[in-house]
Amino acid sequence: MGESKYIFEAKTIQRMELLVLNTLKWRMQAITPFSFIDYFLQKINDDDEAPIGASILQSSELILSTVRGTCL
Repeated sequence: MGESKYIFEAKTIQRMELLVLNTLKWRMQAITPFSFIDYFLQKINDDDEAPIGASILQSSELILSTVRGTCL
């Protein structure tokens, strides 16, 4: 095998990757069950109004208790 023509440091590759993601307007964000609370509450309520705080709180508690139950 011949020698590599280009050699990049890890930091340089990371900058290039972030530049591509930024150019494509892709967000690097973790997707969790909390990301879908608004969507499902609107489907359940069958309206376009924003979910009320109590519903969001109950949904969050349900998600957290489910996670705690699976970590045993």
